Amino acid sequence: MEKKIERPKVFISYAWGIDEHNDNVILFATDLKRDGVEVIFDRWQLKEGFDTYAFMEKSATDPSITNVLILLDPIYAEKSDSRSGGVGTETQIISPEVYNQVEQSKFIPVVFERDEKGNICKPKYLRGLLHFDLTIEEKYDSEYQRLVRRLYGIDIIKEPELGNTPAWLEEIPQVSYRSKVSCEFYKGNSADVLKKKKFYENITDVINQIMEYTYQNSNDLMKEYLELKPYRNEFLLLLKSSDYVFDGYKEVISALEDLAARLQRDYSKDSSLKKTLVHEIFVYIVAYYLKQNNRDALNYILNKTYFIGHSNFNEDDDSFNSFYDNNEYLDQAVCKHDKKKYYSGTANLWIEQINMEICNKGEFVFGDLFCYNCSYLVENYKSNWAWFPITYIYNGEDHQSLLRTYSIKLKSKEHLEKACYIMGYSSVDSFVEKYKEVEEHYNKGDFKQYRYGSAFDYAQAFWDSISYIELGTRN
Repeated sequence: MEKKIERPKVFISYAWGIDEHNDNVILFATDLKRDGVEVIFDRWQLKEGFDTYAFMEKSATDPSITNVLILLDPIYAEKSDSRSGGVGTETQIISPEVYNQVEQSKFIPVVFERDEKGNICKPKYLRGLLHFDLTIEEKYDSEYQRLVRRLYGIDIIKEPELGNTPAWLEEIPQVSYRSKVSCEFYKGNSADVLKKKKFYENITDVINQIMEYTYQNSNDLMKEYLELKPYRNEFLLLLKSSDYVFDGYKEVISALEDLAARLQRDYSKDSSLKKTLVHEIFVYIVAYYLKQNNRDALNYILNKTYFIGHSNFNEDDDSFNSFYDNNEYLDQAVCKHDKKKYYSGTANLWIEQINMEICNKGEFVFGDLFCYNCSYLVENYKSNWAWFPITYIYNGEDHQSLLRTYSIKLKSKEHLEKACYIMGYSSVDSFVEKYKEVEEHYNKGDFKQYRYGSAFDYAQAFWDSISYIELGTRN
């Protein structure tokens, strides 16, 4: 933690340049004065007849000077390295102070102007020091404020307090060392056919492990579900590795389809939570490929026909809704464990146990909401019920929503074409026609807003942010 400084006092070291540059230095010094920083500046304090060397030496070494601001530009760097002019003199005074102080914090480089190619020019003796950068116009104000906070000794980034020993130190590792080593193989230069063969073997092995697993905490549904977390993470590690395997996304969704189909035929008590795991993994898959901007993967996964087996919710041949699961018992178990009335205990558990190596919480919720929107727009989605995004309540502020950002971008012709491809449309016109149809039904109240019974907020849709008449209206 830095020591607060009540009245900071700085000396400005800079190189004289063209009038515009000199004027900018004066404006900078003036801003500092207005913000309560006492400034020692040759244009103000050095008068005719003064000893310039004595002025520079006193200003650079005076203990009452809390910081020396070194304004960097190409001329300053050149004069400093060649030890020429007033800058060269100041360098001879300042450099020993920098070199001899192991933990020096008095001398602060400030990038004030870049060279013609946009490069930062630093003298050799300052190259090891972190700097402030005032050359980016749109970031000037925030960077200037960071600098002033530093001059006042206020922490720019507040260091968090030291926490307790994490409980997970005693847990079994979430991903086996064997799996990590195996996944490094896919980044190598092996032939595509060998990578594909090994990938199939690895992902099949994880599916088999999930099917064969028997829970240890037989009386606690939430703990039972958390026992599946290592297998979830093993699968997700392979999801990341799919980027390096030819048509890897096809292997990923095929494996999940196989797991879901096997669970549909499994009538043991162990199958219920595993179906919820399939639902969670599917949201991760969509969220990950959205994050990676893998349009081929999304097009394939969201438009594919799945043969998982008949249930109360799904037909024998169905759409991606085949991966959906509604586990009321797990919802109740999580609420009971935390002694809270969550809208969805399952959604809360997913968000709390998010795998940050795949996506953050916002990206995961975006994946869930994207499935909801696609269930209205994807032609191959034949179910009479739309995908309910159980995590939508964690969508955050509207302006921060990734779905809203995606929706607004549909004004762009380029972005619209990409969305059309993802949702399986051969032409923009056919997509716009479908979008118009859905929006009109939605506005008439034919499609009710999806929300939890006691919740005020509802699941966000594309048409909440953009009407069909705005689609593709910009380049």
